[in-house]
Amino acid sequence: MKLSTSRYTFCLFFQILAMISDLFFNCMSLFPRTRDGLLVIFIFQDLFLILSITTMLMTLFSTYLFQAGLVEVLVRKFRAAGGVCAAYVVACVALHTAWLLEKWNEHDSISTPMLIFLFTVQRLLSPWYYFFSKRAALRVADPRFYEDIDWINRQLETR
Repeated sequence: MKLSTSRYTFCLFFQILAMISDLFFNCMSLFPRTRDGLLVIFIFQDLFLILSITTMLMTLFSTYLFQAGLVEVLVRKFRAAGGVCAAYVVACVALHTAWLLEKWNEHDSISTPMLIFLFTVQRLLSPWYYFFSKRAALRVADPRFYEDIDWINRQLETR
């Protein structure tokens, strides 16, 4: 059960593309003048977030550890990445919802303290999301996740 090089390369390429597109949409969200433009940007950003997480999960599901039912080892190895990704998705959805609700009611509204707080939290989480997402994508390529039985036994012993 080896992860083929071409398949892993596609997964890594897609993860990096998703991170670059997320960064692009974060930057572009500051410029739209209309609420419709903002809505389109947020839809695409959330779509790329979901696709990025789905790609990472599919890669994790293809490991020998997952297929053998040793999910606990995978959870231990990728817990930080999963937590940061989940927090970033929640922060993005909360920011997008609050921003759109504010813009939908009043086109030229001034930002509320809650919107500024959500914006700051989302922007502070984004570098952590990029780091942990890239790190997880690179770590899942480790051949031990696909074939090294001795390594898996040592991981199970260190519970």
